[in-house]
Amino acid sequence: MANHMTLLEDLKRAAWSRTSPVGGHTNAWEFRKDRLGNMVRWADYGNRKSPFGWELDFIEPKSMNGSTDPDNLQALHWRATAARSTALPAALLAA
Repeated sequence: MANHMTLLEDLKRAAWSRTSPVGGHTNAWEFRKDRLGNMVRWADYGNRKSPFGWELDFIEPKSMNGSTDPDNLQALHWRATAARSTALPAALLAA
């Protein structure tokens, strides 16, 4: 279990490092912007009740032969991941 948590933290940090700093915040690590410009907060990972919640997302989906490598992960606001998963045609998801 501890190894799984360490791996998850490593993946979160790798994806978080690809977000953009938000000007005007004293803690540049805590609040960032995802690649779509949504404000996200480090402490709100996995929190779909937070306006700043975020999740790990594959840049190129696995269903479209995307890699499971950490370089293919991004931190994305939870609403964007939810919209993205429903926006893909069912035929692509089943492939």
